[in-house]
Amino acid sequence: MSVLRAVRLLLLALLIAAAAPARASGDDAARQTLDSARAALADIETQLKADNLADADLARLREESDPLAAELQAVIAELAPRLEASSKRLAELTPKSKDATLDDSASAELAAEKKGHDDLDAEVRSARAMALEIDDDNARISAARRDLFARETFARSSSLVSPLLWTAVARESPRDLAALGGMSGDWLHGLAARITTAQAFGLFAASLAIATIWALLQAIARRLIARASDAARPSRLRRAIAAAWTILALAILPLLALEAFAYALDLFDISDPRMQGGLDALLDGLRIVIVSNALGRGLLAPGRADWRLFGVDDRVSARLFHLWLSAAAILAAERLLEPAADAVASLNIAVAGRAFGAALAAILMARTLRQVTAPGLAASTGAPPSDSWAPARTFAWALVALILGATLAGYVAFAAFLVNRTMFVAMLGAALYVVDAIVQEGAEELLRPSVAWGRGLMTMIGLQRGALEQIVVLVQGFARLAVIVAAIALILGPWGLSPNLASTLRAGYFGTTIGGVTISLSSLVVAASVFVVGVVATRAIQNWLGGRYLPRTRLDAGVSNSIRTIVGYIGVTIALLMSGAELGLDYQKLAIVAGALSLGIGFGLQGIVNNFVSGLILLWERGIRVGDWVEVGAEQGFVRRINARATEIETIDRATLIVPNATLVGGAVKNWMHADRTARVIVQVNVAYESDPEVVRELLIAAAKAQDQVLSIPAPQALLDEFGDWALKFQLICFVDDIVTADRVRSAIAFDIFRRLREAGLRVPYPK
Repeated sequence: MSVLRAVRLLLLALLIAAAAPARASGDDAARQTLDSARAALADIETQLKADNLADADLARLREESDPLAAELQAVIAELAPRLEASSKRLAELTPKSKDATLDDSASAELAAEKKGHDDLDAEVRSARAMALEIDDDNARISAARRDLFARETFARSSSLVSPLLWTAVARESPRDLAALGGMSGDWLHGLAARITTAQAFGLFAASLAIATIWALLQAIARRLIARASDAARPSRLRRAIAAAWTILALAILPLLALEAFAYALDLFDISDPRMQGGLDALLDGLRIVIVSNALGRGLLAPGRADWRLFGVDDRVSARLFHLWLSAAAILAAERLLEPAADAVASLNIAVAGRAFGAALAAILMARTLRQVTAPGLAASTGAPPSDSWAPARTFAWALVALILGATLAGYVAFAAFLVNRTMFVAMLGAALYVVDAIVQEGAEELLRPSVAWGRGLMTMIGLQRGALEQIVVLVQGFARLAVIVAAIALILGPWGLSPNLASTLRAGYFGTTIGGVTISLSSLVVAASVFVVGVVATRAIQNWLGGRYLPRTRLDAGVSNSIRTIVGYIGVTIALLMSGAELGLDYQKLAIVAGALSLGIGFGLQGIVNNFVSGLILLWERGIRVGDWVEVGAEQGFVRRINARATEIETIDRATLIVPNATLVGGAVKNWMHADRTARVIVQVNVAYESDPEVVRELLIAAAKAQDQVLSIPAPQALLDEFGDWALKFQLICFVDDIVTADRVRSAIAFDIFRRLREAGLRVPYPK
């Protein structure tokens, strides 16, 4: 027995040794990842304790923490299944009874499995704990960035019209100019001392080559982007492509030349550390002017109304283009002024320059708004001016007033921030507008069933015409959604918000905590904004479904309305949950709210909830759909809309009947169109006893068949219904394919029967 036990222990040891390298390699990799993440996390927390961190430092820390979170999630995703499998294996190896005894091999296997399980559990716990620490650090970084943003942006300085400011500027300007001149002179003397003749000649040759190549390429580009004078107005796709090509040609070549010049300065060691900030600011300002010029000429197309994407005339386009370049020049001058003020440590000059630039930009904007008339804005579209451009003009005037008010009140940083962000948003909007126009019109032009690409796609994949049209709408919708998401991400980034926007907004500003929920003005505003954005997005999706996508499907009006309504319910519900999450409501708190709502329902909201649930039943069962002809009591009409509480029915008198949904679900409703739209038409005819019944029957059937709306199957029938006291009573029964035409067909048949009876000499007796 001892020999057999020794052999079994030896085999078990060999098996464990064979499996150990693979497990050890995985454990070592996970352990190394955890160790490196722990060290990086400790370094981030140490840096967060430092005072006076700049926004760039905080952004860098956030960029370092985000990859750590991804690595930890990957480790957790790798180790969690192994931990679960180890738990199951450990449960299998553990004796069911406390009194049971294990042999040496089973005990060794149990001990080895328990040790591995404990190691995995410790690693998973450590990874999850560090993930929570990273979330806390991200929240601290976001709060620090918001606080820094608020302090720097809303810090109050001297007013633009303050005499003290301009007195200080006049007093400090000679000294600052002398200091700048001294720095420039030192740089020139140092440059002359260290630069050789070969370096100077090389720099001159490189600059001359860059200028020559840039001039040649620019001339070629201008010829390539020249918009031809076509007799007919070019399509929107051609205009969008021309605008994009203009932007790329006028922006990329100058930017490349600028980068080549900056590289040449570094290559020949021309720059000076004290002048490097001014040189970088000069290059940044030139980049702003170059990109602004390219976007303005591409989008506004000065002097070429036929190639312009916007519906404005030449005069308005020229005004807007001049305002665009003036604002870019102001931003470039501010970029150059800031390092100059930092070099001489003159705060007053920096404040005065930023205040003057913001006020000048606002004045130029106001001047342009006065000169740009509403008819000129709508000249190309022919639409009333107030329909399309009035909100934009109102917003622009409000922005002008806000900038001027901020400069006069002393909030110069806030005014400069508004000018910078307005220009940034305008530039970003112009670029994304061109991209969106190309995608929208390109999808419409390339994938239409009538063009070669569309026909080839239909032939290759076997799509029907309607399916291809649906694909076009889907491509356009997803492309626009991507453009909107990209715009939001790029716009919110410079405002100091972290890339994880949801967690940033969830953190909120400081407020009063009640029951674990943070209540503050910012949290309420954010929650309301999230709800409004969710509802607006839901309505946009509903309008897109109802106006673009669903009409191109084979679904009837009732199914389309049900889909649109259910999407609305889902969107509003998601918006409510998201707004609640922004307030910090978790599932337990939502359960409390649901309990309070149930108590309120018990006190008088049963009817509202009953109608709402009945509306969902109507949409789900589709016993009554939009467009159906129904009878409810003594009223009848078409179902026009199924709302959350009631259903709207348009009667034959063009009145709107509001019927609670519970009435339709719990009561008797006659739906003439539930199975199909076929309707039966009955015409009662009385003839004298001396008439031949066979002739009357043939006459009635002929009158029915004479109507195009009458169906041939089932065929019309003429029945001798009754031997009356004073006449033979016939009944003509026929069917039409649409109940809407039943009354008109019944009237037309009656007219025809009367005519045929008179022509045949058959008499309709008077009642006795």
